[in-house]
Formats: sequence, structure tokens, C-alpha cells
Amino acid sequence: MCKKYLIVGQGLAGSVLAFKMYQQGIDFKVIASQDISKASDVAAGLFNPLVFKRLTKSWMVDVCLPEMLSTYKAIEQLLNGRFLFEKKMIKPVSEQESLLWKEKIDSDNFSSYIQGVQKQVPISGMHAFYAYGKVMQSGSLRLRQMLNAFRLWLKSNNAIIDERFNYDDLKLTEEGVEWQGIKATGVVFCEGYRVMQNPFFKDVTLKPTKGELLEIYCVGLSEEFILNKQLFVMPVGNQRFKIGATYDWKNLDERGTEEARKDLLSRFEDLISLPYEVLNHYAGIRPTVHDRRPVLGSHPKYSQINIFNGLGTKGVMLAPFFASEMLKYLNDNTYGLHPEVEVKRFYK
Repeated sequence: MCKKYLIVGQGLAGSVLAFKMYQQGIDFKVIASQDISKASDVAAGLFNPLVFKRLTKSWMVDVCLPEMLSTYKAIEQLLNGRFLFEKKMIKPVSEQESLLWKEKIDSDNFSSYIQGVQKQVPISGMHAFYAYGKVMQSGSLRLRQMLNAFRLWLKSNNAIIDERFNYDDLKLTEEGVEWQGIKATGVVFCEGYRVMQNPFFKDVTLKPTKGELLEIYCVGLSEEFILNKQLFVMPVGNQRFKIGATYDWKNLDERGTEEARKDLLSRFEDLISLPYEVLNHYAGIRPTVHDRRPVLGSHPKYSQINIFNGLGTKGVMLAPFFASEMLKYLNDNTYGLHPEVEVKRFYK
């Protein structure tokens, strides 16, 4: 039997995995109800090669970033749209921080990601800080637009079923799995935080995080850069910006709160002095894992049942590389997945 896979979920993980299968000529069917909200629908889609807290490189950035760029550009070509926007990032820094930035600039490991540190305020309307670091190879992905366009492509190719997945309908067979009469080699669950309801992966412990962000209209604020100081300020066109984000581990609903709105606007006003108008308020649940690493692999007992999840806040950058890794594993389950991402770590 030729290989065919069921992909449950059409967020970032499910969509990128489906695209990779399409590229390799692997048959698949996505099962995803349009009325189920996704973290990807409200995520900012930001990608940043650095971790500012200790000024280190993002985990696996050197291998993930090139594949990220090539993958999303290939998706743009397939869908005849533009979703990937590369923009440098400005990070206000203190005197002590500026010394660390200057030290890192001289390191070969960081030369591709840090352009420099300057004293002059880089854009009008920004409050004065000691100095400003400039990050390269950062930007954003218009996630919602890309996922909506990809869903239309899936529909036009009869590759998606708009339905909630009922686990009781999944049958295990000698050849793989069967769901509502559809036979496949296996199933890959890409359900985001809803994997917590999946009876096959009860041992995969997530630490779901509610995140909120705002969309504002701010005339006069430069759209040339992404700004980052206690929050991100990301241009999305026509003087509109997404600002965020918050982290809430207790109230795991998808409703925007006045508390988060006030918090974000207070941080924004600490950074920018221009008048603004709030246009939209978004909230979603991130499928964050305790160790902040993705989850890949197969069920310890049923090899035809697989998981690709836990992309978290770095999902835009991680998804393409680890979708490729997932495909290598599906093609050969003796393939050695990165030990930090193997689902096996939850079964020790």
C-alpha cells in the first residue's frame, strides 16, 4: 500500500506538515473543523533569532532559520500570496546590556544576527534609552492569512475534511489505521493544546499558556522595524501594529481581558510617545511544553499513531525544520529524532 496519512489539525504544525507531504508526493488528508479555534489564528507570527534575556541564540536557530525561509517562500509560491516579511528588530538596551551586545557582535556565532548598537534614537516617536541594538534575520509570518489560504488550497485539492475528529471512530488495522472508511498508513495528531484531550497521548504533559495581544493604529510610527522592549511592536501594514504579548497559566480561556489590555498599553506607552487607537484584541492558548521543546514521534505501543505538537512561542521558526524531521521519521521509524523533541521523553 502506498503511504497515506491522516493529519488531525490545521494549525501551523498540521499545515506545514501537510505542505511537506505535498512536496514529497505523499498522499494525505487533513481533518480539521473550521469552527475550532487555533492558537495560530491569533498568534503574531513573530520570529527572532535571539533570546534577549541572556542574549543567546534561539535554540537550533542556525539550522531552523534557513529551512524556515525556504519553506514559507515555497508556500507563498504555491498559494500565490505573500505571508513572510523579513524586518530588522530594534531592542532598546541599558549601558550594561550594550556592553554585552558589543561583545557578542565580535563573536562569529552572532555576526549573522546582530548588526550593531547605536546611541541615536532610530525612529521618531520612541522614548530615549541608553542605546539601541539592531537584530537581523528577524521578521513575521502572516499566520492567519497563510493558514486561511492554505485551507482553500486543501479544499480545492480535496485534501481536507471539515469535521471534528472523534477518537472513537479511529480503528487500528494491520496496514495502519482507518477512520470513517478512509484507510491510511498512520495518523499524525497536530492538535495544539487540545492534545490534552487525546486518549492516545495522556502522558504528554503540556503547560498551556494563554496569550493576549492588541492591534493598534498609530500614525507616524515607523513601519521599517519591529520594536522589542517589554513587549513587541510589529508592523502589519497601513500604520497598524500588533503589540504583545501576555502570559497567563491560570485562566485558560480564549477571551480578551481588560487587565491584559491595560498591561500591554502601559508597556507600549513606556516605549512610544505617539497617540494611538486600539483596533482589535486577541487571545489564544499556546501549546507550550514544560521543557519548551516540540513533541514528535509515535505512540509507544501503536506505531501508526503519531504526534507533532508543542511548537510554542518559537513555532514559526521551528515548524518547517521539525516537519521535515517528522517526515523522515514517518518514512523510517528507526530514524533518530533529536532526543530533546522525542515523545519518548514522556514515557521514561
